[in-house]
Amino acid sequence: MKKYYLLAFSVVTASVLTAQVPFSVTNSAGAPQKASSGKVFTDVAPTKQDFKPSQQVQRREVDRSGFIRIGSSYYDLQTNYAMPRRMVMHGDGAVSAVWTTSTSDAMGYPGRGTGYNYRNASKIWNKSDSTRVEASERTGWPSVGVLSDGSVYTIGHDATNGGFYLTKSSSSSSRPSVTTNILREAPYKPIWSRAANNGDTIHLICSYTDSAAPGEARAPRRNGIFAPMVYSRSQDGGANWDIQHIMLPDYDSTLTANGGADQYAIDVKGNTVAVVNADLLQGVIMWKSLDGGSTWKRFLADSFAYAPYDAKRLMPDTPLTNDGTVDVLIDGNDNVHVFWGLGRVLDTDTSDESYSFYPGLQGIVHWDEATNKQTIISSGAAFDNDGDGANALEQSTFASLQNGAVPAGMSTVARLGNTSAMRQPSSGIAADGTLYCIFSVPVEGVLSDLGANYRDLGVVYSEDGGATWSAPQNITQVRDMEDDFGCVAKTVNDFLHVMWQQDEIPGTNLQNNQSGFGNHPVNLGVMYYQAIPVSEIKAGTIGHYYGLNTEEPNTGKVMVVNQNYPNPFQGSTDVLVYLTKPGSVNVEVRNAMGALVSTQTYDNLAKGNHIISINGESLSTGIYTYTLISGGSSVSKTMMVK
Repeated sequence: MKKYYLLAFSVVTASVLTAQVPFSVTNSAGAPQKASSGKVFTDVAPTKQDFKPSQQVQRREVDRSGFIRIGSSYYDLQTNYAMPRRMVMHGDGAVSAVWTTSTSDAMGYPGRGTGYNYRNASKIWNKSDSTRVEASERTGWPSVGVLSDGSVYTIGHDATNGGFYLTKSSSSSSRPSVTTNILREAPYKPIWSRAANNGDTIHLICSYTDSAAPGEARAPRRNGIFAPMVYSRSQDGGANWDIQHIMLPDYDSTLTANGGADQYAIDVKGNTVAVVNADLLQGVIMWKSLDGGSTWKRFLADSFAYAPYDAKRLMPDTPLTNDGTVDVLIDGNDNVHVFWGLGRVLDTDTSDESYSFYPGLQGIVHWDEATNKQTIISSGAAFDNDGDGANALEQSTFASLQNGAVPAGMSTVARLGNTSAMRQPSSGIAADGTLYCIFSVPVEGVLSDLGANYRDLGVVYSEDGGATWSAPQNITQVRDMEDDFGCVAKTVNDFLHVMWQQDEIPGTNLQNNQSGFGNHPVNLGVMYYQAIPVSEIKAGTIGHYYGLNTEEPNTGKVMVVNQNYPNPFQGSTDVLVYLTKPGSVNVEVRNAMGALVSTQTYDNLAKGNHIISINGESLSTGIYTYTLISGGSSVSKTMMVK
C-alpha cells in the first residue's frame, strides 16, 4: 500500500516529498488581496538521528480496565478541528466533563445533545450516563465551565436555527438541567462555539454555518471575511450578553478569506483573555485582552506567505502552515502559549479554486508569547515502531470517500477532515508552571482489519515555560481500538486529567461513510477518563504499560486520586486509585484503637485507574482508617461509618 512518511520540515528532499501524495481540497476564497510576508520556520522536526531508540515510544497493548468509563455516544464526531475545553476542574478538585452525546443511532441523531458527568473532590464518577442535559433541545459541540457560586454551565449549539443553549446546574454537584436559548442572530446561524469564563463573566467565540435551505440567508460577510469568527461576552453568568458577535480588531481580509468551523480556541485567567484562530491558508492569529474582553491586541503566532489564498496565486514551494487544530493557554504570568498541528499545502494550478494539502504530516508546534518563538514539540518519528525513524502510515488512513465510495484499491478510508496526521493539541498547566500538551497520532503498524492505522494519544511536558520539551509518551495503547478527540482539564494538580473518545473503527462514521454504503457503520464510541500522576509522566514511565505477569507485578505504587465517597457512609464506599504497575490491591480497615477489623483483596488489576469498593456492612458507627496496599507501597486515609 501507498504510505505517508514524516517530513523533516526544513530539510525536505525531493524523494521525501514524493512519498507524501497531496490531497485536493475545494476552496471558496474571496477576492484577491495582497499577500502577507512569510516567516522562516527555523525548527527542524526530530529525525531518526535525533531520537535514540530508548526515546522512541514502544507501543504495548493495554488492558482498558485501567481507564474509567464516563459516558458514550453514537455521534462520533466530537469536533471538526480544534478540541474545545470539555473538562473543567472545580476549586476543590472536582472535575466536570462534557461531550456531544447521542443514545441512539437513528438517522439524524434526534437525541443528540450535551453528555455530562461529574466527580466531586471525593466522589467517584457517576455511573455512565449519556443522556443529554437539555430537556428536548437538539444540540452539539458543548463547552463547560464553573461559575462563581460553584454551579456548572454547559453551552451547546443549535445547528438547525443557530444560536446556543445554555444549561445550568443548581449546585456544584448537581447535573445541569435549566436550559436557556442565547445568542441567536437571525437570519444567520452562529454555531460551533468555544466558551471560557472567570467567575460569572463568560467569553464565547463561534462561527457561522453555511448550510442554507433555498431562500435562507447564507452566513454573513464582515470585514471581507465570509462566515467569520466572532466574539460575545456575558458578565452575569449568561443571563445577558453585553457584547454579541463582534469582530476582533484587525481580523479582516488582509489575511483571511473565510472563517472556519472549530478552527479556534479560547482561554481566560482573571481579566486576561486569549483567543486564537488558525487555518491552513491564513496562519495563526492570537488576540489578547487584559481588561476582560473590552479591548484587544492582535499577535501573529505564525504567518502564512500566501494569505489570504484566492486560488489565483501559485503555491509551488509547499509552504508550511497549520492544520486548523489549535489550542491556547494562559500561564501564571499572563503569558500566552499557542499549540497547533503542523500542516503543508500546495497549488500548482490556478485554473480552479482548489488546492492540495499533505495529510501525512506529523508535527505539533508550540508558540510562546514571551519569546515569540515556535518549537516543534513532537513529531511522528517518536512513534516509529520499526526503528527506521519514520512513522509510516497506510494510505487508507488519509484517503477520503470518492462519490460516497472507497477509492479503488482500498478497503476503507479513515481521513479526519482536512487535518494532519498528528493533530488536536490540548494543553494544561500545573501550579509550578509545568506545561502539558496531549495530541492525537496514528501509530505505525497498528492496523484495523481493513488496513487503516489506529490512533493513540501522546503527551509531552515542559518545566521551563516551553523552552524545552520532554520526549513524547503514549497514554492509551489499547489493542484494536482508536483513541481520539483527547482533552485535558486546564488545571493540573498531582494528576493530569484526560478524557477522550474510543471506538473500534479508525476514522468517524460522520466523515467516512455515506448512508447505505457501510464503509464505517455507526458504532458506539465510549468516553474514557484517566487521572494520570504527573510524577509518572515526569519519570517517563507513563508509556510503559505492562501486561500482567510481566515486569514483576506488585512492585508498583498505589496512589489515591480522591478520598472515599460517600463519606460518612453505610454499606460500602468507593475510592479512585491509580496503580503504577499491574498487580493486586489489599484493603485493610482498622478501628479507632488500631485493631484490624476487615480485609479485602482485589487481584489482577491493570496499570491505571481503578475504583476500589470498601465493604463496611459489618462495621459499627465510628471513625476508621483504611489502608490500600500494593507491592511495596501503602496509602492510609480515614473514613466514617454512620
